[in-house]
Amino acid sequence: MDGLDDAAWTRPRADGKWCPGEVVEHLLLSYDALLRELGGGEGMRLRASWWRRLVIRVRYLPMVLDGGRLPEGAPAVREIRPAAPARTRDAGTRALRERALRFDSEIALAFERGSPRLTHPFFGRLRAPQALRFVAVHLEHHRKQIAPRG
Repeated sequence: MDGLDDAAWTRPRADGKWCPGEVVEHLLLSYDALLRELGGGEGMRLRASWWRRLVIRVRYLPMVLDGGRLPEGAPAVREIRPAAPARTRDAGTRALRERALRFDSEIALAFERGSPRLTHPFFGRLRAPQALRFVAVHLEHHRKQIAPRG
């Protein structure tokens, strides 16, 4: 992100795709949902019936957790889609670093209190190690999208 100039920050990578600033907004919204749930509030809303979540878990969760990649064309649910214009590059970068540090701290506290679970809209409730791995894969997926083109 630091290697992007302000023009690249607001330029979509392709037609119909998010610009790097919108990707960062998406990540911020994702962290906000996780932090709400860790704080005892509502996480992301489930989007599939229990039997469909089971099928999705069996088919795609190993690809994410073991293979380190998200399914092609996996949609972002409404609550984590950027709706407002992206923040400036500096403000977005600062906010993302702050949220990541806060998430690290909150998940560590949740581990101390027991075995936390976090909700994914399609996979359902994930144990903390699974959720942490998903967060890492999700971040890496988007890091590649916002990295400066060389």
